[in-house]
Amino acid sequence: MNTAITNVRESAAAIFGSSSTRAVGLVSLLMPWAAQAEWKLNMQTPNSAIAAEMFDVHTLITTICVVIFFLVFGVMFYSLYAHRKSKGHKAAQFHESATVEVIWTIVPFFILLAMAFPATKAVLHMRDTSAPEMTVKVTAYQWKWGYDYINEGFGFLSNLSTPLAQIKNNEAKGENYLLEVDNPLVVPVGKKIRLLLTANDVIHAWWVPVLGVKQDAIPGFIRDAWFRADRPGIYRGNCAELCGKEHGYMPVVVEVKTQADYDKWVVAQKDKYGVGKAAAVVVDTKTYSREELVAHGKTVYEGLGGCQGCHQPTGKGVSGQFPALDGSKVVNGPKDGQVALLLNGKAGTAMASFKHLSDKDLAGVMAYTRSTWSNKVSEFAQPLDFAKARNGGVLPAGTATAAAAPAAAPAEAAPAPAAAGSALAEKIYFAVGKKDLPAEAKESISAALAFLKGKDAAKVDITGFTDKTGDPAANLELAKERAKAVRAALEAAGVSKDRINMKPPAEVTGSADNKAARRVEINAGA
Repeated sequence: MNTAITNVRESAAAIFGSSSTRAVGLVSLLMPWAAQAEWKLNMQTPNSAIAAEMFDVHTLITTICVVIFFLVFGVMFYSLYAHRKSKGHKAAQFHESATVEVIWTIVPFFILLAMAFPATKAVLHMRDTSAPEMTVKVTAYQWKWGYDYINEGFGFLSNLSTPLAQIKNNEAKGENYLLEVDNPLVVPVGKKIRLLLTANDVIHAWWVPVLGVKQDAIPGFIRDAWFRADRPGIYRGNCAELCGKEHGYMPVVVEVKTQADYDKWVVAQKDKYGVGKAAAVVVDTKTYSREELVAHGKTVYEGLGGCQGCHQPTGKGVSGQFPALDGSKVVNGPKDGQVALLLNGKAGTAMASFKHLSDKDLAGVMAYTRSTWSNKVSEFAQPLDFAKARNGGVLPAGTATAAAAPAAAPAEAAPAPAAAGSALAEKIYFAVGKKDLPAEAKESISAALAFLKGKDAAKVDITGFTDKTGDPAANLELAKERAKAVRAALEAAGVSKDRINMKPPAEVTGSADNKAARRVEINAGA
């Protein structure tokens, strides 16, 4: 050990010379490190009103702390010096002082008030996301950001663009090393930008100090934040939550443009992603059963970034923040109101427009919310209703069919009162002695709905069948109840009563299992 120390001393002497020059040599050695370091003892220059307010609160509290530091230590050191024992001072003997107790209770109280008032005011301003002029959905991934411009109809991913060679120290570091991306978030200057944040995997945090924004992105939840940039420019931040092994490779870059430049950028992006180009508009014209839409809507509602992030899995919402869907007047009211709310959102609230979802997604969520918890609403919407609502109540020009409703093949050849050449002949077979609609009926109901959708003046005939053998009265009543169950299913799917003809039950001689005698037929009507 001693030999090693001696060797180091000898090496230093050889480099720096005599002891009188060693200090100079050491400073010279350290100067390049000092020159490379950018010494900043304050926050970045703010570029938004909320960031400036945070800066002011930081400065105020720092100043108060510094003043307290010098006062307390000044009094302490003065007391130690001026009342030291060598000058003949003796320690005072006292146990309590009401005056001192009052002073050191009241003074800190007012100091805390002076700090708490501006801090609380700043926090309230940070959380006020009402009346935004633009909304962007931000989705965090390991390890990149997704930006969806909800009102513009396009979105993209933002990835780290620092070359791997720089990260591996094979090249010199760039000016914005680990703080550069391929696709920054682009916003206009002077506009209130609302961010809807969620995550696809683990907890992340979107943070841009200059704009005064830092908000966690949590899987399964939607949180919001806002900013309004005062000046055009490029502003950088990071993911501020430890999110995995490449947490340091997840920068945030915001490019603030003038309104004119932003409008040009939006046009270029729409052209890039094909938004608004003249082409056949694909619309899902299939008529889904209620069960199909509810099952699909459940996956959308409970999925990542879905409705349950705000309204909760129970549909009870969060008091004072997000209204309950369970028992909601909108959800239980006319379908047009909920269709408009899902497509357009509600200004001044946290309810944003979700028109970026597909028509089937929206119809599914609507059916799910109207059929779950205590909500039991018969009326619901089809994807076609949302397609029309997006276009002023009519289908867009050049509409192409995305999916046609499948027509169920007859399960059994049996007498049918349908007219020759009819386009509809569906049979629904009930369980022995039961009048509840079987699960297999949804395909026949869908086929009937598709038939009616295609012909404005068309009607359907519903005919129940009864066996000639057995108790005639009981058979007749069962046939009527089964036909009523089919009619109720059609009405629940949106078919008006005047388009349904209820025909008298027909008698047949049942087969071995009476299958032919426990069916209800849906045929084209006059």
